[in-house]
Amino acid sequence: MSDTAPTLILLFVVCNLAENLYHLYFLSRMDTLTTRPLSLILIQLLSVAAQTFLLFSPHYFSLSLFYGLIFVCQFAQSMVCRLSRTTPFETFIVRFVQMVAVHLCLISIFALHSDRSLDEILSMQTSRVFSICIALGFGLLVKLLNRLFLPQYRSILDHGQIKDFRFFKHFTMLSVIYLFAQSILCDLDPTHLLIPAFLLGSNLLLIFLLVGYLVNIYYISLTSDAEHSYDELNRSLAQADSRLRILRHSAYHDELTGAFSRVYAFQYIGTLLEQHTLFAVVYFDLDRLKHINDTHGHQQGDHYLCSFVDQMHHHIRPSDALARIGGDEFVLILPGCDRVMADQRMEEIGREIEQGEEALLFSFGTSDSTEARDVHTLLECADQRMYTRKKERKGRSDHA
Repeated sequence: MSDTAPTLILLFVVCNLAENLYHLYFLSRMDTLTTRPLSLILIQLLSVAAQTFLLFSPHYFSLSLFYGLIFVCQFAQSMVCRLSRTTPFETFIVRFVQMVAVHLCLISIFALHSDRSLDEILSMQTSRVFSICIALGFGLLVKLLNRLFLPQYRSILDHGQIKDFRFFKHFTMLSVIYLFAQSILCDLDPTHLLIPAFLLGSNLLLIFLLVGYLVNIYYISLTSDAEHSYDELNRSLAQADSRLRILRHSAYHDELTGAFSRVYAFQYIGTLLEQHTLFAVVYFDLDRLKHINDTHGHQQGDHYLCSFVDQMHHHIRPSDALARIGGDEFVLILPGCDRVMADQRMEEIGREIEQGEEALLFSFGTSDSTEARDVHTLLECADQRMYTRKKERKGRSDHA
């Protein structure tokens, strides 16, 4: 062992432990560790010891064996960790590919720069250790980038979009096979200077494709998150719209009879007045409701109100609006009608309803949009005429 060996061993151990400990920290921050962190630490220590033994072995150094040891150790680390909805290789495979590809690029650069063969470069402990340490340092940099990329990758997996990245999984697996084939080529004692150039170019391309895939995953994840937020917003808007329709229906409809409410009647009349549309307003008062409530009870009185509304809906047009504005008071809005037309229609409807099975009796008064330009004046005119008609009707009944 040379005089520089202890320094090189210390450098390699520090770099390796730093890379592995940051990997442990990275997994703990992502909340992906199992309840066996000691097992993970033990595997990392054994991995560092075995790699150090191979790297500083005075005998023949096998690059493929060294890579195989790293692969097995990282796979064992992944087996004691869990990532939600992923298989073990999906987390460590990218880590392995980037480290090996960078290392092959470095030894190829050393060979081309020094005009030596790969066998000579690999036989030198200094070049072996420095290239591995630089690759491990690059791994630390990738860990920092993984804090940006990998959480998005996991979010895509959680959203059930793993099928969109099956080609990435296939690419990484084929990359592992390709890198092992290159390491075996290095073990065959290649002396041709084109071999380092080939390794450098192919692994730079591999790193470029890997980074391109990760960047693509990142931007796809942004789109996925935006689509997910858009879907959530649409669901929230649909729920809000549903609640708004329920509230609007409650505000615009009478709960007992199903007729429109006082709020709706006033708004509808106000809208017609703003549009300068000809329309008539009919003010109703049910004549027998108080007597029915006192004699038969309020339940029968409610039935009387509902029967009146049902009968009116059978006799009015779809464009007409019947609203309950009080206990026994209703308003009917007749677009396109004046007061004379409204009186004629109500006389006909009154005769038909009074001759029915339940003999519904009511008094009414009318007004139209030519008499006033505000809601309260229109309703007041119709109300006064309704009471005048009711008194006349009562006077005729008393005289008879």
